[in-house]
Amino acid sequence: MRVLVTGGAGFIGSHVVNYLIEHNYDVIVMDNFSTGSVDNLPKKVEPIVIHTIGSDDPLPVGLKFDALIHLGAPVSVDESFMDPVKYFDQIAYGTNQLMKWAVTCGCENFVLASTAAVYGGNNNLPLDEDAKLYPESPYATSKLLMEYMAEAFKDQSVAILRFFNVYGEGQRDEGGYLSAIPIFLNQYKNNEALTVTGDGKQTRDFIYVGDLVEAIEKSISFNGVLNIGSGKEVSVIDLALMFNKPGIGNIKFIPERKELKRSLADIYNAYFWISWKPKTSLKEWIKSKL
Repeated sequence: MRVLVTGGAGFIGSHVVNYLIEHNYDVIVMDNFSTGSVDNLPKKVEPIVIHTIGSDDPLPVGLKFDALIHLGAPVSVDESFMDPVKYFDQIAYGTNQLMKWAVTCGCENFVLASTAAVYGGNNNLPLDEDAKLYPESPYATSKLLMEYMAEAFKDQSVAILRFFNVYGEGQRDEGGYLSAIPIFLNQYKNNEALTVTGDGKQTRDFIYVGDLVEAIEKSISFNGVLNIGSGKEVSVIDLALMFNKPGIGNIKFIPERKELKRSLADIYNAYFWISWKPKTSLKEWIKSKL
């Protein structure tokens, strides 16, 4: 199978590309290299299409592929409030245009990266795919609109994967949107206090990128919406304490910010429909990096 991966030079995308090549897929990468790097890509990838999704730049003619794994998108909630048009253009409108083009390239299978942010402040945990949606930012709203627009592609299989908090090797620890795990890891290695916002009781569902990649590959011919998380709720303060600091004295509490208080995925449907479940222990992974 020939697969085009958008955002293939980024954090998640490069893991996907390497996994697919190891499993004998023929891979094409599309990226604008705004955050990704060509150094993340193996030499076996050809061609590499440089393109910004949602832009007026023409897409290549004559390219043929069987599946599209769509990961390329801006991801900063804060930036989306400052520039909502960018997020609508690149995530909602851009994805729709990309899918129309892909169909002309013979594509029959789509895997679209959505986000747990579409659930917003829904505290009826764990969140299953039928939970009420409360998108609270232009980023989350654009992702949800992308999901709705994808429903028009009735003749193709379209898997919409709602990612929870992804972590793993190669994740950025500076610039742009940052997750708690790379921030803590960087602070630990630099012998700095770990900065915890508020009281640290806010929770997240952390999913290892290697487990996520397996879910992406398994969903290539699936049609529907799936949560991709660990199914485990971890508080930020408990996460900080996993970094082997002797007591709370090495943790610096900083002012609370407006953010989601709790997050937890119901991942039963991913297990039932694509025979997937996460394998990686967050605590053991962190221990291996210290």
